[in-house]
Amino acid sequence: MHRPLFGLIACLCAALGCAANPDGSLPAGADAALEADSADGPVVIETGLNEATAVCIEGDAAVVVAPDLDWDHDGWSIAQGDCNDCDRNANPGAYDVAGNGLDEDCNGVADDELASCDLGLELPVNDAEDAARAIGLCRIAQANPSSPEHRTWGVLSAAWQLADQTSGMHYASHGVLPDFGPYAHAQEGASLLVLSTGTARRPGDPAYQAPEESNMGTTCATPDGWPKDSPSCSEPQSTTPIADDSAALALRIRVPTNARSLSFRFAFFTAEFPSWVCKQYNDFFVALLDSKAVSPKAQDGNICFDSLGNPISVNSAFLRACTPQVAGGHAFDCALGTQLLVGNGFAASDDEPRGHAGTGWLETTASVEPGEELTLRLLIWDGGDHLRTSTVLIDAFRWDAQPSTEPVTVPVDQPK
Repeated sequence: MHRPLFGLIACLCAALGCAANPDGSLPAGADAALEADSADGPVVIETGLNEATAVCIEGDAAVVVAPDLDWDHDGWSIAQGDCNDCDRNANPGAYDVAGNGLDEDCNGVADDELASCDLGLELPVNDAEDAARAIGLCRIAQANPSSPEHRTWGVLSAAWQLADQTSGMHYASHGVLPDFGPYAHAQEGASLLVLSTGTARRPGDPAYQAPEESNMGTTCATPDGWPKDSPSCSEPQSTTPIADDSAALALRIRVPTNARSLSFRFAFFTAEFPSWVCKQYNDFFVALLDSKAVSPKAQDGNICFDSLGNPISVNSAFLRACTPQVAGGHAFDCALGTQLLVGNGFAASDDEPRGHAGTGWLETTASVEPGEELTLRLLIWDGGDHLRTSTVLIDAFRWDAQPSTEPVTVPVDQPK
């Protein structure tokens, strides 16, 4: 049911120094276009009196908002391009949510956010911005022409790094692929990002080396606070803060003003299984998020860990793609079987007749602050040697309007 309009127009005219016509319309010369939303929504009026003006509902009153004010406190005024200053989820810095018929990013077109942008990306992916596109981050942040100090949401910078944030990463330690064998497919779009302590390749791809043989030749320090022991293991596994053969995509991102959490999917494969379960020299995958909203439960910034607090490594409870067996004193039921290991070098071989292991697809969700600038480092390294490599696939980055109570990683039961 629509809210009665006569009282609103009277309030508007009072604020503008005019009087409403007897029939409740604005007087000649105002040239107003009026749109009434539902009883609980905003009423927005473009008055035609020199500049656009919003009329927002506050309780039972209609509040006239001048072009230079930011009534909804979303960081944007009408003069800076806010097309609905009554709603903090709509402004040029917002994410245009698909399928709801609304123009959240105020570009004049509803539901036009790119669903994917990774078609045609090539395997070597030398440009780190292309790696961002491969995981589903399609926007590069841009200055607003009418207000250069304001920027749209999107990637502010992207870089390849070693674990200690320096350059020198081996070119074959990263890549973009359409799949990682016949059963591990991209989760959105046409491509997925691959990071590896060996070669981010499949058998037959240029520069491929088997997981048991790869040596990328880089050594540096681990991130602050790492390595960490796995709570599931009775003995310490990590004794030295050395990261060998590391590979990282470092992203600086401006968050949409209507986003309160991010999520992405990943799948971890490791040749450390089964020989090095709960032993020294484990490989780790971490996602280090520097955000105002990160929970204290994050592990030195890391938001990827299982329900037992194990970081993502050969010791994680998420290892579900494998041959059922006991390794390192732990029983692995391997509920996903071995299909995901086919065609990527991690299946059974002469070197390891039982095959290696993978997690299957997992999804991590963590809270963010709307409109903030955050950093996200997606990072894999070998803890203290150059042997027995691990690989991670990353895809399907998403924003959501709902916050996440704590960082959480869960299995994706129905992968594409």
